[in-house]
Amino acid sequence: MKTALALSHYEVAPGQQGFVDIDVTNNIDVIDGITAIIDGINPDWIRLERPVLSLFPDASDILRLVLDIPPTCPAGDYLVIVRIVSTIDVDRQTVHDFWLTVSPAPAIDIQLTPSIVSGGKNALLAATILNTGNTALQLTVDALEPTREIDCTTNPTSLHIPHGHEALVDVDMRGKRPWFGDPVSRSVTITARSDDVIVEKIGTFRQKPKIPRGLLTALILAGIVLLWALIFWFVVSELRSTEPPAKAVGTDFMTGPDNIPLAAVAGTLEGAVTATTTGNGVPRITVEAQRVTSDGTLDPVGSAATDDDGKFSLKSLIPGTYKVRFSADGYETVWFEQGVDEATATELRLDPQQVLDDLNIQMTGDTGRLLGSVALPPDAPPTPLTVTATQVVEQSGTDGEPAAPPFTAEQVTTDGTINLAGLPTPATYTVTVSGPGFDTQQFEQTLSGGEASVVNTVNLTAADGAIEGTVRDATGAALGGVTVTARSGDIEVTSITPTTGNVGQFRIVGLETPQTYALTFELANYSSTTAALSLAAGESRTGLAATLVGGSGTVTGVAVDDTGAALGGVTVVVLGDEFRSETTTLTTSGAGGAAGSFTVTDLPVPAAYTISLGDDQVQTETLGATFLAAGTQSVGSVTLLSIDSQVRGVVSAAGGGGLGEVTITLSDGVRPRVTTSATNPPGAYAFANVPPGAYTLEFARSGFTTKVVLVDVVAGIDLDQNASLDAAAP
Repeated sequence: MKTALALSHYEVAPGQQGFVDIDVTNNIDVIDGITAIIDGINPDWIRLERPVLSLFPDASDILRLVLDIPPTCPAGDYLVIVRIVSTIDVDRQTVHDFWLTVSPAPAIDIQLTPSIVSGGKNALLAATILNTGNTALQLTVDALEPTREIDCTTNPTSLHIPHGHEALVDVDMRGKRPWFGDPVSRSVTITARSDDVIVEKIGTFRQKPKIPRGLLTALILAGIVLLWALIFWFVVSELRSTEPPAKAVGTDFMTGPDNIPLAAVAGTLEGAVTATTTGNGVPRITVEAQRVTSDGTLDPVGSAATDDDGKFSLKSLIPGTYKVRFSADGYETVWFEQGVDEATATELRLDPQQVLDDLNIQMTGDTGRLLGSVALPPDAPPTPLTVTATQVVEQSGTDGEPAAPPFTAEQVTTDGTINLAGLPTPATYTVTVSGPGFDTQQFEQTLSGGEASVVNTVNLTAADGAIEGTVRDATGAALGGVTVTARSGDIEVTSITPTTGNVGQFRIVGLETPQTYALTFELANYSSTTAALSLAAGESRTGLAATLVGGSGTVTGVAVDDTGAALGGVTVVVLGDEFRSETTTLTTSGAGGAAGSFTVTDLPVPAAYTISLGDDQVQTETLGATFLAAGTQSVGSVTLLSIDSQVRGVVSAAGGGGLGEVTITLSDGVRPRVTTSATNPPGAYAFANVPPGAYTLEFARSGFTTKVVLVDVVAGIDLDQNASLDAAAP
């Protein structure tokens, strides 16, 4: 495969996402899967946008690393090593590294405990200053009461707080107390500053008066009581000094004909209203008694409403013939007994003091509806969901026969909308929401007559997932005692492979889905390995194979210059995840190897390493080496170019041959160097050991026009610069 990383340095602000794109090209003739293993940074901070790229031959794509840097990540530079690996051939891989700079994000918080304090002349307020950013802060703290009635001082006034730590500051408040009245609330602003970051918090000092309002109120009330006592004493004295009035009572209270009491003749209509769907009493049904007049018309004379049990009672009805009407919103109107209108209603004869208590009817509600929505977990793909409403049967069949089967309505929704219509009412329904890969949700919903009820949003959670597999060593033998950890954000689940029975097998259950997990395999004396794995909703992944490699690796090589000559004394640095080793190339041949060679041993495997060669005389070269198992790898001959270069060329006369004795000046603006062109070979000149940079070349000789040329010298690359001089005008 061919891979390319655009930049070697990336910067990201904590709490924000960053992206690193790696161009990948499949240069083999079969479809390949490409993934990446990242070292040098907390695995929770970095993830693959797509865990595996599937590439056709000669196809290219971008492997994107998503940086989820938490707000609490300490500011600084992190060296991140990315190993791009083929999923079908682990030997086919490349290594890149880049510097990740987490920028400072200062943040401050102030907590007051308590935020309101009471006192007289003075009080003390405790303020806790918290450094909630990712870098240490030098702060100043002050307090101010806007009216200046209270003097506020802080102790300490300045402090140094590392990130993630806190410090306590005492705020001392002092001022004159009011003489009397209510307590006075003083607002005190506590301010913490660190450069451009300023945070304020307001506390309250309730300052008590010297003479509280309660004492004044007691004195005023005592005066009022005394005044009223004097008034009552005066009035009572005046009343006692007068004679009592004479009393007179009338001889007749009422005259007229005798009246018949209604209670002596009134009758009563009683009964109950039940629902055809449940057999239970229906509350709040309006029951109207309409008296049949001599001309056959109906005269409403009384009404009542059914109670919670569906029962009703119409009292104080005078003897006569009646028709009874039952009605309510959401129900079909019924006339006793099961009539649809007044013409089909049954006439009831009510005699004096008679009680008709068997006026029982059944009413049918209008069809109802259940409305609502289903919320899937974030990032979950569209899924067909089945919503079922099943009536809860509360009554048994008649005459020992089984009850009729419950009414059931079903709906399949792809957009999460619940709309179940045509439901018999009144009734209670069990609502079930299910879908592949999700936990089934179930709840009950009661519908009154003809009700269209909106249910609460159903939050459908994905079913738990599982991961299982086997851990083996490089020889294929199963390994027991391996700690297998699945991590995703705050989720962390651990399992240990058994050492007897099913040796090396692991199973991690109860994992939240959908989710991407980083699986880490660790065992003493073996190099740990990490794999990324995505679980779809409710998915259980089986057959996962992991290999742990023990032992160490060795890397060798030879440093040479651009002529192929061995370079001794060159510094060699080998970097890996939490590993660093440094050596130098040999200056002479001997038992340890030939001149210019180097050997670095005891490298933990499997791992990817960056090998850098260089010193102050040659340019640094960086190579990569990846160990999947213990062994020795050679990086071969590494050509190191000199830091300095040579500037050379030939000066000639216009239209003629080489021109000797030309004064040539090479200048970087600070230190000029001067030479003279040779006469044999004519016109040749050279400057050796020229550091890289921008220079001016000046060519001057008597009888010729002076010429100035601007040149750029690149480290390790010799520059040929010829010049042609024109003859000076006579």
